[in-house]
Amino acid sequence: MSTITTTSTSTSTSTTIPTTPDEEAGSALATAVRSDTDVSHRVTLRRVTSSEWLKFRSVRSNLVALLGSAAAAIGLGALFASLAGSDDGPQRLGNDALSLSLGGFEMSQLVVAILGVALVAGEYQTGLVRTWFAAAPSRLRVLAAKIGVYGASAFVVTLVAATLAFLAGQAVFSGEALTLVDDGVLQALVGTAFYAACIGVMGIGLGFLLRSTAAGAGAVVTTLMIAPILVNLLPDSIADPVGKILPSNAGSALRGVSTNSELLSAGWGLAVLLAWVAAIVGAAAISLRRRDA
Repeated sequence: MSTITTTSTSTSTSTTIPTTPDEEAGSALATAVRSDTDVSHRVTLRRVTSSEWLKFRSVRSNLVALLGSAAAAIGLGALFASLAGSDDGPQRLGNDALSLSLGGFEMSQLVVAILGVALVAGEYQTGLVRTWFAAAPSRLRVLAAKIGVYGASAFVVTLVAATLAFLAGQAVFSGEALTLVDDGVLQALVGTAFYAACIGVMGIGLGFLLRSTAAGAGAVVTTLMIAPILVNLLPDSIADPVGKILPSNAGSALRGVSTNSELLSAGWGLAVLLAWVAAIVGAAAISLRRRDA
């Protein structure tokens, strides 16, 4: 049994109020909960995003992978454009100056997606994600911050790289070169950057779903590279409608750099691509709410 002594300022008398240990523990717990609630109110999306951006740019391997894939795409675009009209270039791109200049991004965007997986899965494997969730109790806020930071980074880097790849490709193209104001050029550049951002966000979602870099990378390669090949082996009645809604083909339709007349329109390609992003991110959000870290 302990006591709490209160003093009245008007009568200068003291009153002893008995309390039990359970009441004292309850008071301490209420104070702790109130303190935790005050702290959680200060963990805003803006601050979580700022922390995520600081962490992303502080890890050298993230910047090396993202900028390295962009540099490789620029070099490959210039190489493909210089081989136009010969038998040495990638025949699937044809001899179109725009398609050849941006052809290198078919491989670089695979790196973008796998890096998105690694950004999340790596934290699960090291246990860092538990620290994140302890500092920011709202797991969906962490998901939104990672999507915002990496999606925006992938978009900006790819847009700059696509512009440089286009300019470099037109400089070495043996045929009639294009300019930035020609029809379809800006759509192709912005579409390439937007597609990179979308598959990067899909990689983030797969990282939360699978929590393994190897499994996530396998899912990315299967979805973006193996699935289109397997679909082509199916009967045309099945291959045509299924092939159109694959992420890679939807991205090609959005960019408008493919000569395949069986692709969706740019508008439908955008809708299908956003549907893929919404499905994977939505599944990741449900997983975060139901599964332990």
